[in-house]
Parts: sequence; C-alpha cells; structure tokens
Amino acid sequence: MRETKFIEQNQEKWQEFENMLQADRHEPERLNDLFIQITDDLSYARTFYPNRSVRVYLNGLAQRVFHNVYRGKRFPKERLRLFWTDELPQLMWEQRRALWLSFGIFVLAFTIGLVSSMIYPEFARVILGDSYVDMTIQNIEKGDPMAVYKESKPLGMTLGIAFNNLRVALMTAILGVFAGIGTVYIMLYNGIMVGAFQYFFVEKGVFWQSFLSIWIHGTLEIGAIIIAGAAGLVAGSGLLFPGTYRRAQAFQRSLRKALKIMLGIAPIIMLAAVFEGYFTRFTETPAFIRGSFIAISLLFMVWYFVWLPWQKARTKGFKTANIEKELPPDRLQVLNFKAIKTSGAILAECFMVLQRHGMRIGWAVVGATSLFLSYTFAFSPLKPIDIFSIEHGFMGKISSTGSFFSNETAPLLAYVQVGLLACLAFVALFSLEQEMPEEDRALRSPLQSITAAAMLILSVALFPVLLKANIGFFGWMIAIPLFPALGLFSAVLYFETANPLQALLRSAQLLDWRQAILLGSLTVNLSLLLFVFLDTPIWEIILTLFSWMAPSTEVGAQIFNQIANAFVSSVLLYALLVLQVIAGGLLYFSSKEMLEAHSLNEAIKTIGTHRKIRGLARE
Repeated sequence: MRETKFIEQNQEKWQEFENMLQADRHEPERLNDLFIQITDDLSYARTFYPNRSVRVYLNGLAQRVFHNVYRGKRFPKERLRLFWTDELPQLMWEQRRALWLSFGIFVLAFTIGLVSSMIYPEFARVILGDSYVDMTIQNIEKGDPMAVYKESKPLGMTLGIAFNNLRVALMTAILGVFAGIGTVYIMLYNGIMVGAFQYFFVEKGVFWQSFLSIWIHGTLEIGAIIIAGAAGLVAGSGLLFPGTYRRAQAFQRSLRKALKIMLGIAPIIMLAAVFEGYFTRFTETPAFIRGSFIAISLLFMVWYFVWLPWQKARTKGFKTANIEKELPPDRLQVLNFKAIKTSGAILAECFMVLQRHGMRIGWAVVGATSLFLSYTFAFSPLKPIDIFSIEHGFMGKISSTGSFFSNETAPLLAYVQVGLLACLAFVALFSLEQEMPEEDRALRSPLQSITAAAMLILSVALFPVLLKANIGFFGWMIAIPLFPALGLFSAVLYFETANPLQALLRSAQLLDWRQAILLGSLTVNLSLLLFVFLDTPIWEIILTLFSWMAPSTEVGAQIFNQIANAFVSSVLLYALLVLQVIAGGLLYFSSKEMLEAHSLNEAIKTIGTHRKIRGLARE
C-alpha cells in the first residue's frame, strides 16, 4: 500500500484519537481500542515506511497516550468504596481474635484502675497528675465539673486533640512491632488511666454529669484506641507467628494489615476530636439527647467493626479476594527500573532495598553515628554533660537534633555532618544500583565516583539547614516535598551527570511536585514517627536495663543517658536521610520513564518482529 493511501484510510481515526487526548473527559474503552489500533498502525509503518514522517507521527501519538494515561492516573473511586464497605470489614473479621484480645486487655486495665482508685484514694493523682486533679476539684466546687472542655476555642481544641489522639493511636499500633509488648503496655496504661479517671468523678458524686459529657467523644475515641491496639497486636504477630512464611515476609504482611486498620480508624479519631471540640462543651444539653448521642456512637462502632464483618462472613458477602494473595510465600521480587510507579509502590520498594542491603546500610549508619559522636565529644569546648540536651516530647526530641549540626556544639561540625551525609547518600544510591541489571549499571571511573560523591555534598546541604533552623511541626510539613526532590537530585548526580547545574535543570525537568508531596508525606512522617519510640516508657526501660554501663555517680548517669539518646536520635536521622535518597532514586527512574517512555519505545520496536502461528510466537 502506498503511504498516501495508508494515511487517507486512517487519518480520521488518528484525528479522533488526538481529539480524545485533548478533551477533559475520556471514554476509557474507546481510548483503549484506539490505542491498540494506533500501535498496530505504528507497527505497519515501521515495517513499510521506516524512514517516513508518518512513522514519527504515530510514534509520538503512542507516546502521548502512554504519558497521558499514567501521568493522570488517579486513585479509583470504586477501589476507595470497596475498602470501606468490603476490605476493611473482611480484615476485621480475619483479625477478630486480635480485636477481642485488645478489648480484653483494655477492660482488665480499666478494672485495675477502678479497683486501685477504690483501695487507694490518691491513685488518681498518681495517674492524672496533681495539677489536673486540683483543677477538676475547683471546677466541681464551682458547679461545672466539665469546665475544662470550655476553656479553649473549638477549632484549636479540635486540631490539638486530633493530632494527639492520632499520635497515641499510631504509637499503639506501631509499637506492636516489638513483638506486641509496646502495644500491650500502652493499652494497659490507657485503660488504667480511664478507670482511675472515671472513678474520680464517682468519688466526687458527679458521675452521671461526667459520663454524659465525656463519653460523647469518648465512645469513638476509646473504641478507636482499642482497634489501634488490635492493629498493634496484628503487627507483632508476624514476628511471633510467621507460619509457613519467612519471618521477614510474615512481618511485612502483618505490618501492612496493621497499617490498613489504622487507615480505617483515622477518620473516626478525627470525628471524635470534632465531637470533643464542638459538642462536649454543651453540658446543659438534656440528658436524653446526650445519652442518645452516646448510644448511637456505640452502636455504630459495634455494627461496623463487629457485626458487619460477622454478617458478611456468615453470608459469604465479601467481594474482594483474600489480601494474603498480595504477597506470595516464596518469590524474589525484582525491581523494575523501566516502569511508572505510584508513591505507594515506591515506598514499598524502598523497604525492599533496605531489607536486601540492610547490612551495608546499617553499618554505614552506625559508623557515621560513631564518627559524629566521637568527633563531637573529642573537640567540643563544652562540658560533656552540656553538649547535647535532648528535650522531652515528640517534637522536642526532633527539634533537639538541630544541635547535631551546629558549629557551636563542636568546631566545623556542620561541615563534618554534610560530609557524613554525602557518604550515606552515596551508599544508599550504590545499594539501589546493585538492584539494577549489570548491563544497565553505570560504568564510572574512580574520578567520576569521587566527583559524584563531592556533588552529593551539595545535594544534602539543605538537610542540616532545616534541622538547625528549628522550623517546627508546620515547617516540616511545608518542607515535605523538598526531601524527594533532594533525593531525585542526588540520583541525577549519581546516575547521569556530576555537573551540578545540569543536574539541577534535569531534576526540575523530571520532578512531579504532586507526587513529591505525596511521597514526602509518606516517607517523612513514617520516618519521624520513629522518634515516638524515644518518648515511650519502653525506651526508659531499655535505658534502665543498660544503666549498669554508666558510672555510679549522678553526673555519670546523666552523661550516659545523654549519649544513648544522642546515639539513637542520630541513627534515626541518618536512616531518614537514607530512606529519602532511596525514595528519590526510585522516583528518578519512574519520572524518567514517564517523561521519555523508553520501555514503550522498546516494546513498540518489537511489534511485528516475532513470527507467529495462530497467535503464538514461533521459537
């Protein structure tokens, strides 16, 4: 067929295809049919018109639809609906034993708090603190026992409570990775506190008033904490009971289930915060209305998390397949560096790289921490006890790490840290490179490697600046997209060019800020959540167990605690950097494929090159 005839026969179809790409609304089935026809036409053009413009045109058209489909890919609404109506109830049914165990632990702890308060009247002061007890007694004497809920403005109170309750729930779930011990401890503590808190009002003769106010939000809040406890027990079950899986695989499966449960209760925790901030303060509302509100909240929790899973299991009403199929028991997953990936897929592959190269990365992190602390204590002009001051609280511990990069702590410490961070970035990218096929790995001379490492110093310079600036919680939220961008820039320096200007322009070309924000939110918040560990009684117990290593003097014990806190904080910070660099490297390959579509071009080249017999390729 002559080229002009080929164009005349198909140009209407090609024009329709272009119009669909330019329109805001697409017909997926029609778009898919046209794409198949376009690739068939491209295969024909490559065979009979390899050096003509029609081949170039069709190749560009195929690239555009590939780029359009994957660039604009959104989370399907049906998938979201199925999560709430089917997948989460199925997961709760599968983990019903963990839920009942968590409920039993809470009831036991509540009873302990109740009985302890009955036996020892001052027990409430031990658990709740003197200031809160004294304030509540004053409010009772004034005739308004629930005045504490009226002191703050609704919006500010709601935001503060939501953040705190989400943090507690996350701690309850995440600390389950320590074989469930952390979860059990937090559940016992919270149960004892609630029991002591409730009996305190019984003792003061205002139980009914307190009950109708506190449980307006407490029903959802305590229910969510119990479910978070179940998530923590699920997370720890993979380590304790791996079954036929390898322990690492079993832990991965159980952790994914726990995170899904946490995702399911996050809206409930936020709704409870809204109730506490806006509704609990109306203590003059008739008892019938408040009691009905509490009953409806309780019925909802029981219906959704207990009865609905049971009903669906009894009637075989689950629509989604069993989630255990997502992780085969024995299959080595290979990283695909020529595919476009979602932020969730990138995060999963980050942990895959960390798992496979954990020995190398672990030694690098511990070695960098040891060098940092040795340099600081050797050259700091301060007294050993004054070098580091790790504050209390989650954000306090994060803010305290700003002194790790201050030249006032030790001479030239900021420059030493940037060098250590560059070395860690190099190790992270080298580990990522080992996952690539040998033929795709860069062939660098020693000089090129040294140059790339030197340029990586520039790419990580922002990291200590953010820490030293003590930008606070909201500053960290604003800076979130900078971390994947930083990692992507490091990857460009390592895999493409050591020229910083060219690397900067290339990074700007590749970076998708929407994906950077989402990926940054996942990696930064997950990493910073590890600092919660330093604010838990478990870390205090560990320090107590190893206190025999400290000198017997009080100053010696303080220095030991200081070094231990600084060491673990530094390890967590370095681990955060490594995770960001690996995530940025994976984002680099995904963005590169999205922009340039190398794998699509390679696939198109193979169309029509294999001889077939009745649809089957001939060997």
